[in-house]
Amino acid sequence: MTSPHVFVETSFLFSAFRMPSKRHREALELKARSDRGEITCYVSYLCFQEARHLISRSLPSNRCSDLLEFDRFAAAGGTITWDSTEVKKLLDAANGEVSRTKAVYQRELADFAHSLGERVLHGTNEVFDFLESLDLDDDNLKYNDKLILSSVLLKAKELHRLGEQRLYFVSLDKNDLAPTAQRPKMTRCYTEANLTFVSRFVLPDPLAAPA
Repeated sequence: MTSPHVFVETSFLFSAFRMPSKRHREALELKARSDRGEITCYVSYLCFQEARHLISRSLPSNRCSDLLEFDRFAAAGGTITWDSTEVKKLLDAANGEVSRTKAVYQRELADFAHSLGERVLHGTNEVFDFLESLDLDDDNLKYNDKLILSSVLLKAKELHRLGEQRLYFVSLDKNDLAPTAQRPKMTRCYTEANLTFVSRFVLPDPLAAPA
């Protein structure tokens, strides 16, 4: 049995590569499965750009300054009832997490993209032609989302023609990207590509870790 083919988008990258204390456990487990070769993972090039932007915006610039300022105020007033040394250790560690993330997240994303190789889905003429022909129900998707969806559907169709059966698109964006009874055109797109939408990071697959 061949490994599942799993398409992921920006929410996966953001969940797996943001500050360690805020990373999503199930996203990390899915990435680990990809690293071990248990699944074959695909990501649109655009998702890497979006993830870099989102991670950069999510990093706090003054994470602990208010607490440190209050600690100094309380110490000056003689009202401290806690161990300031231990508090400062905690705050220094929290600030260190931000600094380390700033230093490595772009390289970590680039390393993951490099590990995927040809499974980074680029904006080829074929993808853009498919996007222009994509007929959706309400057509309210943002352009970037339509481009990502087009690259996913096109690659899934190719894999399905080659006989692959276990094709999944993992996305937290249920509001826009999930096929539903209210979106018959989008549902037809998924059906034609034999693509299953997964709204969490746990695959409906025998090898997946239990939720």
